[in-house]
Amino acid sequence: MGPVVGIDVAKGSSVVQAFLRRNEPYGKLESILHGESGFERLGEILAELRAETMLEPVVVLEATGHYHRGLAAYLERSEWIYYIVNPLQSKRAKGTQLRKVKTDAADAWHLANMYYRGDVAPHRTWEETFTELQHVTRQHEFVTGMFVQAKLNTRALLDQVFPAYEQIFRDLFSVTSLKVLAHCLTGKVENVSETIREGSGRSHSNRWIEEKAERLRETLPDWLNQPRSRSQTVALCGMITLLLAFSEQLSELENQINEIALNLPEVALVKSIPGIGDKLAAAIVAEIGDVKQFKDAKQLVAFAGIDPGIFSSGKFVATHSRITKRGSKRLRRALYLAVQCGIRGNTNSKIRDYYDKKRKEGKPYKVVVIACANKLLHHVYAILSKGQPFQT
Repeated sequence: MGPVVGIDVAKGSSVVQAFLRRNEPYGKLESILHGESGFERLGEILAELRAETMLEPVVVLEATGHYHRGLAAYLERSEWIYYIVNPLQSKRAKGTQLRKVKTDAADAWHLANMYYRGDVAPHRTWEETFTELQHVTRQHEFVTGMFVQAKLNTRALLDQVFPAYEQIFRDLFSVTSLKVLAHCLTGKVENVSETIREGSGRSHSNRWIEEKAERLRETLPDWLNQPRSRSQTVALCGMITLLLAFSEQLSELENQINEIALNLPEVALVKSIPGIGDKLAAAIVAEIGDVKQFKDAKQLVAFAGIDPGIFSSGKFVATHSRITKRGSKRLRRALYLAVQCGIRGNTNSKIRDYYDKKRKEGKPYKVVVIACANKLLHHVYAILSKGQPFQT
């Protein structure tokens, strides 16, 4: 086989070892920085290998968080052949060695040997649009998590500072409710109706505004006469500011998701499945990427990590198995939510019928939901592969 360059990727730098043939290194071990000068040096090493062997060199690196992405982008731009190894495969292959050695140099040698043994397969490629959608959907998920935690903290403070306020608005954490609450805490409630009108952005009817204003007038006098902790009030005001900022940021991210989704017909196809809305469809497509990278639905199920683990030894065969959870946890979460939405109210009749069938067989709830997620992912694979919307 031809020349290979094994790269052990780390934060900010990588260790590079070139090989002319298996176990025949070319030059010394080098450390390159993840920057213009370091990437140029890598290009020089690859050019030297090509000139030495008259063959196109191959680069092998391990997926290391997000640290390898800059290096992969350089190799893509420069049109060098490269393979990205799954860390699980790399770790399993290292376990075959008798000696336990973990150094950057050993890892670079190991990656090159994996290629020479034929253990390296072409990696998944991503279009820029899928990558952009993935970044935005993951950011939306992250901000949503903080938003939920901020809501819990706010409610705990509100129970201590102004417990009667929860009876005024049905949606306690709507933008209107938060702005009105901020006015109440600062004492700016001379004209209650106008305060609510300003907080709602004049998007509600006068009848609705007067109804809320009347409730607030009945509640405010007793609350204003009660002693309050200044520190708790200040903390609650700070949480309201934070919630409003989160709400605005989530709105901007949702607009970005919708704009990107317009350029991806896959999102509209997944959205055609009952129970899957805009956000879930975008999250599923962002994690799957181009479905053509998967040979069949089973590969996609394995990528999601909802395939059953198999354990047998000699005459023993395990009767109870768990899912591997070796794939994308975000895709698993999106599928779990999609199943929940599909079986609620018989929104997705096919998934609901399958759910009822398995429950009648005596299967536990979580086992049945995972089975439904597996079936739903087969539906997703079918509609994406054929390019046709879901049909009931």
